[in-house]
Amino acid sequence: MYYKRNESYRFVFHQPVAGKLTRSETYSKVTTDVEVLDVSNQGAKLFCPNTVNLKKHTNIFLSFRLNTALFQAAGVIVWIKKYPRSCELGVHLNTDEEYKESMTRELKQIAKKATKNK
Repeated sequence: MYYKRNESYRFVFHQPVAGKLTRSETYSKVTTDVEVLDVSNQGAKLFCPNTVNLKKHTNIFLSFRLNTALFQAAGVIVWIKKYPRSCELGVHLNTDEEYKESMTRELKQIAKKATKNK
């Protein structure tokens, strides 16, 4: 299945942001560390450094911190690119207006800091 996020912006981090991904199924719950490579209002591209059993269409919960703001959202895995000891995955997140406004505000601060440091 071809999937391309068509959103107003996608912010790519120069340094990945640490986060936690929780896969919750009927009888088991697994949490693993991930690195957020890029984000938008309703999605993210993640790097998972271990080989947790993740599949497309799996329901997940993602949490990560930008500056001092904590972002948490439920979502679903849309695509996976597997490597021998890791994987990259794209997730679609179920977000509300408060999440989107907070995300935009924090990303603007990060972009301002980056331009000041150049």
